[in-house]
Amino acid sequence: MLLNYHIFKPESVETFKDLDKVGEFSTEFILVVTELMAIQEKTNYPTGSLTESLYRDFGVKDRFSVIQKAVLKRLR
Repeated sequence: MLLNYHIFKPESVETFKDLDKVGEFSTEFILVVTELMAIQEKTNYPTGSLTESLYRDFGVKDRFSVIQKAVLKRLR
């Protein structure tokens, strides 16, 4: 089943182009991997929302809350 779940848009790369100057991975790579992770989660766990929830909290909640959510979900 192919999900209609698209995060990556080529025009989004331009918004973050300056970030390509630092780090090991390009902005385009990070955006595509993010979409693939979300698709994988929805394929294997149709009711899952961890990936989406983490990205929604990122930049809004404090770092500890985001890391705690990611780690504790795996430990349960």
